[in-house]
Amino acid sequence: MILILGQGIFSIGAFYHSYATMAAARGIYGLSGECLTVLQSAIVSKWFKGKELAFALCVNLSVARLGSVINGFTLPAIFNSVEESGGTGDEALGWSFFSGFCVCFVSWCAALLLI
Repeated sequence: MILILGQGIFSIGAFYHSYATMAAARGIYGLSGECLTVLQSAIVSKWFKGKELAFALCVNLSVARLGSVINGFTLPAIFNSVEESGGTGDEALGWSFFSGFCVCFVSWCAALLLI
């Protein structure tokens, strides 16, 4: 939940072009993201044993890195589409980071379903 809050504040900071707000939000996001990584590793370690554990941790890390790669392609595309449709640079930046907020929220809902 704190991860979603951090991304939401970051998106608001992007809309208002407030570097201080964005920096504080990234701090919140980063701290909660690291806690989430430790928690994911603990859950994977509990579910898998032996050789399966190494593969499961590798898949977990690979999916996270794949998300970063997809982010690198998606955010500029969203930014450009908002600008082309008549939005300002600040609006385009805000909407592109708001898409990250939406992904965080959907992931949180999926985690609740998993629980």
